Amino acid sequence: MNLSSQVTLILFTSEGREHLLNASYPSFLTYNTFIFYETLLAIDGPFDLNAVPTVKPDRILQQCLRKGYIWSIQNALDTVKTPYFFWLEDDFIFNKEVPVAYMLSVLKDDNWAGLFLSRSAPLEESKKRVRYADDLYLMDIGFSVSPSLCNTQTVKDAFAALAASPTDESTRRMGFETFIDDYFVKNGYKYAVVDPGDVAHVDHIGHLESTPREYHMINSIDPELSDIDKFYLSGLGKEGEISLYNKLAMLPKLWYAILVLTFKVFRNRKAYDFAFRIYRGFLRGFKF
Repeated sequence: MNLSSQVTLILFTSEGREHLLNASYPSFLTYNTFIFYETLLAIDGPFDLNAVPTVKPDRILQQCLRKGYIWSIQNALDTVKTPYFFWLEDDFIFNKEVPVAYMLSVLKDDNWAGLFLSRSAPLEESKKRVRYADDLYLMDIGFSVSPSLCNTQTVKDAFAALAASPTDESTRRMGFETFIDDYFVKNGYKYAVVDPGDVAHVDHIGHLESTPREYHMINSIDPELSDIDKFYLSGLGKEGEISLYNKLAMLPKLWYAILVLTFKVFRNRKAYDFAFRIYRGFLRGFKF
């Protein structure tokens, strides 16, 4: 059987994350030898299309108005023609071989929903809940969607259940991964992380991004209950006006933080990345 006919690569990205895509996808190409049926680039919101040649996708599926990650996932899944898909987000740097063929051989058992790669190494013994094989473990963190190889129909069914589930104030802080994890458990589907050994499969580079969590919450699929574009990080709603007093009070805090950051840049990589994020925000006019 031609394995490439079995798997679609879906690369998810969104508004303001072009620089992540330009850094992460080349690392994936470096460590991946599997040939996919097609590559689908799923974009949530406005996007600088100058970043697209980095991927050279077979198809682009874009929501011109940013509606949230769940909408983007559902739209992409509706177009997948293969029984499996490789789920890749734009904020992972790969450190070692991507074992797609091995993962695919495991998923041939329909009781498997998916296998995901680890962003930490070595795996902590205390967090291993179930051992499926020498290198496959159910961890206490639950299911992680990216990077992962998934059974297309199983994940489609999970998101269909999500779309049909009631949403209210009690689900306001429920992320879609939590719902999907619960769905797999309730329906008897297995999932596991591939043990990376001493070197993590990937490093996460999106920890500095400013994407609000409401874009990942299940309430985002309901316009009336969605928190998207309704709140600021500072806690004031979109209708809230910041007083002149609060603005002036912020200035010495901001100047002091920048002063401290200036010195920490020379000693701390994360501090450098925060400085880089501020500079990137400046280049974008502090719009996102």
